[in-house]
Amino acid sequence: MASSIWWVMNRTVFFACAILAGQLYPDATFANTGRTGRWHRAKGLAMAREWCLRRGDGGFVEWDSNVYFEEDLLALSHLCDLCDDPGVRLLAEMVIDKAAYLMAVSSYRGVFGSTHGRTYVQHITGARLEATSGIGRLLWGLGGHNGSLRALVALACCDRYRLPPVIERIAHEQPEALWSREHGRGTFEEPYDAKEGSWEVDKVTFKTPDGMLCSAQDWLPGELGVQQHIWQATLGPDALVFATHPACSSTEGARRPGYWHGNYTLPRVAQHRETLIALYRLGEGDRMGFTHAYFPLEDFDEYELVGGWAFARRGDGYLALTAQRGLALLRQGEYAYRELRSYGERNAWLCLLGRRALDGDFARFRCAVLALPCDFGDLAVRCTDHRGRNLAFAWDGPLTVDGAATPITGFARHDSPYCRRGWGDEAMVIRHGGEALTLDFAGGRKGTGPA
Repeated sequence: MASSIWWVMNRTVFFACAILAGQLYPDATFANTGRTGRWHRAKGLAMAREWCLRRGDGGFVEWDSNVYFEEDLLALSHLCDLCDDPGVRLLAEMVIDKAAYLMAVSSYRGVFGSTHGRTYVQHITGARLEATSGIGRLLWGLGGHNGSLRALVALACCDRYRLPPVIERIAHEQPEALWSREHGRGTFEEPYDAKEGSWEVDKVTFKTPDGMLCSAQDWLPGELGVQQHIWQATLGPDALVFATHPACSSTEGARRPGYWHGNYTLPRVAQHRETLIALYRLGEGDRMGFTHAYFPLEDFDEYELVGGWAFARRGDGYLALTAQRGLALLRQGEYAYRELRSYGERNAWLCLLGRRALDGDFARFRCAVLALPCDFGDLAVRCTDHRGRNLAFAWDGPLTVDGAATPITGFARHDSPYCRRGWGDEAMVIRHGGEALTLDFAGGRKGTGPA
């Protein structure tokens, strides 16, 4: 079973090896199958075409995974550079482009702070060890080098791949208020983490020059999670905040889910721009009995815990966090002064992202948030946020903003100022600075031109 799971999640490496080994030894008989290299190459090419077309159309099953983006880009860069089939070579190049675009949109000053379909604790409790940090450093000069070298070295040695300038500009841009929504969907190619059939995810990113807030909306609430990272607020490379329902006290990667990576019970999350609500409904008699937030005091320029809220400032970016059942700061143990716990099997968390340009100084932001009306019910929240919007969200039903239902699922494939793409057969067109990059996966065509 374990080898089957590894095969599903690393299939890009398998088919890249099949293609390249088959090219190199076309007439040799491979002992593990009794087939020739030519047969392995043909099978690998078919698998690569199908996989690339699925990623180009519906997205990545492990959406924005800082772990498996590294695996995928390792394999794709080899195909882009070494595959002798021009069609597969171009598809591999375009999937690299798409992955780079997704990283650029949901990165803040070099921190890939997105929601992740799969991750491990070392990649989310700080960006310095995050697996794609070196890739961002190589492609657009933001991020930092660490021990995750496989895709970094492969891309650095790839003669044929060049990052399109339009994506580089997006990665460097610091928008006043970017609101990006994406929808991914498809079918599982193999049984995957005990799931079969179809999959889908709706993810959002809100980004300003002073911070970023990302989440996966209403993703399988109440179900058993594995390694999904559902939401995160980012103020800097170490100033990261998120909440989870831990399954156990272990942070080892073999524990799925663990103390920080993944959720034993997945929350129901809704985010409207810089305001996020996360509802947690744990099982009766839950063995841990709490949800908790990663909140590293030493990595903020200022912080304060007052009135049931935890406030943080990094530069000109602000964050406010509260939980219905209260917040308790751990003062001893491995995560002392980095962990906030909230005990209770039914709980609601509220996270607000602020900035000096709109909220004044940090003291003024704190006072404004403490004065906000906020009513917690049973798995339900009604509040007015710091932008004056009246929000209501419960375990069932829609998110309402100023009394109007606001969709949190069923988005277009891409809906941002850079790319608007529906669910027809149209190509993916990425625009910035008067230039457009066209990725036509179905037509096997890539091009640039005026926007």
